[in-house]
Amino acid sequence: MANIELQVPLKTNSIFRLGSITKQFTATAIMMLAEQGKLSIDDDIHKYVADFPTEDQVVTIANLLSHTSGIANYTEDEHVWNKLIPTQTTLDDMLKEFAKHPMPLKTGEAMRYSNTGYVLLGKIIEVASKKYYADFIKQDIFAKLGMKNSHFGGTQLITNRANGYSRSEQSVVNADPINMMWPHAAGSLLSTVDDLNIWFTALRDGTLISKASYQKMITPFVLNDKSTSEYGYGLGMFKVNKYTAIGHGGGIHGFVTHAFYLPEEDLYVAVLNNSDSDGNPRDIALLLAAKALNLNIPEFKAITLAGHKIKTMMGTYQVSGESQRTLTFENNVVYSQRDDGRKWVIKPMSDNSFYYEGSLSYFTIDKNKQGKQVMNFYSDLSTEPSPAIKAD
Repeated sequence: MANIELQVPLKTNSIFRLGSITKQFTATAIMMLAEQGKLSIDDDIHKYVADFPTEDQVVTIANLLSHTSGIANYTEDEHVWNKLIPTQTTLDDMLKEFAKHPMPLKTGEAMRYSNTGYVLLGKIIEVASKKYYADFIKQDIFAKLGMKNSHFGGTQLITNRANGYSRSEQSVVNADPINMMWPHAAGSLLSTVDDLNIWFTALRDGTLISKASYQKMITPFVLNDKSTSEYGYGLGMFKVNKYTAIGHGGGIHGFVTHAFYLPEEDLYVAVLNNSDSDGNPRDIALLLAAKALNLNIPEFKAITLAGHKIKTMMGTYQVSGESQRTLTFENNVVYSQRDDGRKWVIKPMSDNSFYYEGSLSYFTIDKNKQGKQVMNFYSDLSTEPSPAIKAD
């Protein structure tokens, strides 16, 4: 339902908040301005935001794009997230608030997600283009591509806008209020599945930026120690089965989203959800890709397995150097727990395999050549498992 109270059904032209899918639009805007000679991604950000503190470190635009700036993430500040998010603000006032946060990392040390960094990119776009961020995105991207159902979020009336929902205990409720200035260039855009397809086709084909600039966006960033992250500029890289995927997810009050592109198959998948508590757009997107590519995936259908068989597979499995996954059988229910994390209900689907309810993750219990039990863990339609050997 686009509106539960009025019983208005969702349609493919229903307009959703995108959350952090916004970041690829922001990154593309930066690359457009770079191609126009109005900035360089190697510029020190103080050229555009002179007063923002970086603790005597040189932070470049490229560091903001790749989440390697070391700048804190304002959405981790409970005061901002719980108290200020619904209130009126301006971009400059937001940046003054964000400037209070100390930097948790050295610049270039690691990829650490920072919404603050992308709000700073929004300010840089405004300084370099001499346009408000919302106007630049509307005029130079949405209008140019014919994305008629895409908008910068706000209080304006938007035809076909879907309501956002959440869950309070067992009840569906309207999502908490948010002033969309706060997410700004990190998460304030709205769109439809069809407009997103227009968008990524244009990005892939070089309509807005050169293919060389797009290649920079989808190239993993090199860190100080010469290792690479799994993130470029506004886009992440990950595996879907045997394929390399390029994409991003998003989450914002009332909405969760996910979209990715598989270059090898020229396949784009976008899933938008107007609930931040129910459903899993990432898994749905993966299942849609599996359907489109005829990938074999388990049925994830529970079977009845004798208790004595289950008990032989219970115990602690060494996932990595210091991390373990423990399987327990309690009151005829099987649980999986990673270290001190949540205990997840798992269901047997064969004599030696279990799946996690509501996800695409599953594992098999096999014996290696030494006769030790091994948990082979599969996630996100992966073809190669992550093995964990049962502790003695």
